[in-house]
Amino acid sequence: MNYPPFEIEQFFRQYEFSSPFQLSASDCEPLTLPELLEYASPARRQQFETLWLGYTESQGHPELLAAIAGMHEDIEPRQVLEVVPEEGIFLAMNALLEAGDHVVAIYPAFQSLYEIARTKGCELSYWQPQRTDDGWSFDVDELVALIRPDTRMLIINFPHNPTGCLPSHADFARIIELARARGLLLFSDEIYRFAEHDPAARLPSACEVYEKAIVLGGLSKCFGTPGLRAGWLISRDEQLLHECQELKSYTTICASAPGEILAIIALENWQALAARAIDIVQQNIAGAQRFFGRYPDLFWVSYPRCGTISLAELKADMPVSEFAEAIVGEQGVMVLPGNIMQFAGNYFRLGFGRRSLPQAFEPFEQFIHDHWL
Repeated sequence: MNYPPFEIEQFFRQYEFSSPFQLSASDCEPLTLPELLEYASPARRQQFETLWLGYTESQGHPELLAAIAGMHEDIEPRQVLEVVPEEGIFLAMNALLEAGDHVVAIYPAFQSLYEIARTKGCELSYWQPQRTDDGWSFDVDELVALIRPDTRMLIINFPHNPTGCLPSHADFARIIELARARGLLLFSDEIYRFAEHDPAARLPSACEVYEKAIVLGGLSKCFGTPGLRAGWLISRDEQLLHECQELKSYTTICASAPGEILAIIALENWQALAARAIDIVQQNIAGAQRFFGRYPDLFWVSYPRCGTISLAELKADMPVSEFAEAIVGEQGVMVLPGNIMQFAGNYFRLGFGRRSLPQAFEPFEQFIHDHWL
């Protein structure tokens, strides 16, 4: 199969490590290795320092699988498969879908959530968000209309990238019951789960409430450890998980031994790491509200109730793609334009997880004054 260019990765390859200022990072402030090891118990620290650098178990380190299962209700370690987060999408879509299958996918989204199915020859229908006065929402009635008698899989992503949308508990329950009534495979990207600003807003994991769900999770976004490349697939349908593991033999086979122990340390302290992320995000939201509040004629911003990202609209008479190119060239500020994520309109993504975000506002303000004031 010939996959089309992965546009967001192309964009980040070009600008992520060469731009002094990041306005659109999707992760939370990464920990240093010494900072993460400060969370380790003496026994876990010794385990890391005396680690045997051989191959690891293909399903994942047993203690890691147990830690992941322990973050979820009524999930057993045997129902968890360790993956690189992006790999989990690739495995599930390739193992479970065939050309001609009908798939309903949340859209826009991280490109591989829909692109792999499309490239395999699946027929796709897209469930798209609606803008509201205070953010974004997905209408479940619209989802109902998209599902056909031959639909095989529904792909969702909550909290959503890039809008930051999180459905109500009632709407999420409707999604689950819809999938169950139609017997659909449900792929649920939950990479931003556990960073709800109000814990009461946290939805159940799809794997906790639906027997044919396949859940993607990982440490990349809300736990400050994207460099560990640690993620997981979870399913109560162990045959589905087995099919993904069989395909994993053609990709990574197994995980990095040091990465697994560091991931165990992170997961043993996930609540503290999530609280750290939420604190950074909330401080940055407050700063962004002050900044963008000075320019209501130029920007409309939705602020997330969970996760690290949201969308802002540029209301000036400049295409957002031109804006992104100009501001990185003139001021060294990397801004991800919505068109890179196939998002219609003059929107760009805001990332609230990095401690350096306030530093980007000074050159951003200079750009505003140079062009519009």
